[in-house]
Amino acid sequence: MNELDLNIPTLDIEDFDPEVAEQSAGIEDQSGGALTYGLIGSGQGGGRIAKAFFDLGYKKTVAFNTAESDLALLELPENHKFHVDFQGGQGAGKDQTKAAAAYESRRQEVFNRLREVFGNKVDRILVCVGVAGGTGGGSVNTLVDIAKDYFTYVGHDNAEERVGVIASLPTTGEVGSPQVAKNAHTRIMNLLERAEQGDFAPLIIVDNDKIKKLYPQLTVKKFWPTINSTVAGLFHIFNLLATKNSNYTSFDPMDYDSIMKTRGCMIFGVTSVKDINSETGISTALKNNLEKTLLAGGFDLKSASGAASVVVGGSNVYEEVAGLMDSIEYGFDTLAAITGGAMVHRGIYEDPSKTNLVAYTIVGGLASPTKRIQELKKFLRD
Repeated sequence: MNELDLNIPTLDIEDFDPEVAEQSAGIEDQSGGALTYGLIGSGQGGGRIAKAFFDLGYKKTVAFNTAESDLALLELPENHKFHVDFQGGQGAGKDQTKAAAAYESRRQEVFNRLREVFGNKVDRILVCVGVAGGTGGGSVNTLVDIAKDYFTYVGHDNAEERVGVIASLPTTGEVGSPQVAKNAHTRIMNLLERAEQGDFAPLIIVDNDKIKKLYPQLTVKKFWPTINSTVAGLFHIFNLLATKNSNYTSFDPMDYDSIMKTRGCMIFGVTSVKDINSETGISTALKNNLEKTLLAGGFDLKSASGAASVVVGGSNVYEEVAGLMDSIEYGFDTLAAITGGAMVHRGIYEDPSKTNLVAYTIVGGLASPTKRIQELKKFLRD
């Protein structure tokens, strides 16, 4: 048959251009940071962490829970909350298997709520949970996978580099319950394995027991708000700093994005430099802020694959302290040494409102905190 004799009919639809609906931008982010985050909080503990981010302007936040009563107590707008109906709304009762099944059964509805709130304007998603609870610990794997599906849906590559997890460990008092200890150990081991395999990045472990020991003066009423606002605040500071220009050395958005993509565990630290006139004052402060961080300890810092350190000082500090630049550089070099030669992204900023010098640090790509996991394992019963 001759190609000119095909006689293919013309379809009416050929004359029409399809109308492609624009994807919604979702709720407007008000954080002012370099990256736009979507926050997912699941369970009581995870919901409280997500709420702390919401209060800092991270309005693309959704809290999920199997317990209606816990959601009702969370001070978020109703469209930022979603009840995963399960056993009449009474919660998972520390049963992570049942919670996982509940979230899987509502998977599409969970995904739809994320689309409504996040829209298509999210760079990264953080899934926040308490690993000892039934709802948070039971739902985290499903939520990580849904978050990765979201990025695929909006057309982003490398979804596994865009989804991170903030997981809080219980206090010693809480792990006195065999079920709580089992939940915490099983789930954190599972998350550590996934993080090391690169299924998501990063894994940030908040150690409530360590915080309780470091800050015994915290009252019952202030304990959770202080922890959650500090964790969210540290995250927020680095996200903000990455938007600022510096007359000295800038920590830019590419630096920030690079460190946030490192697989494995991540820790943050902040401390005021006590002796700015000492050559080793800043290096000592950088070491201390990794030891006193609210996040889990027991990491081998030499296993790190990336780090960032930013110092922020008042105008008077930079004008009056001789040799300060050498001390700052020595501090950065010390951080590189204690992290096994990891790349250290650096920033030096001037803040006229400050009268001191403050050092902020991130270390990423860390292997499992073996010592802390062993401590948790002691509470398991055969």
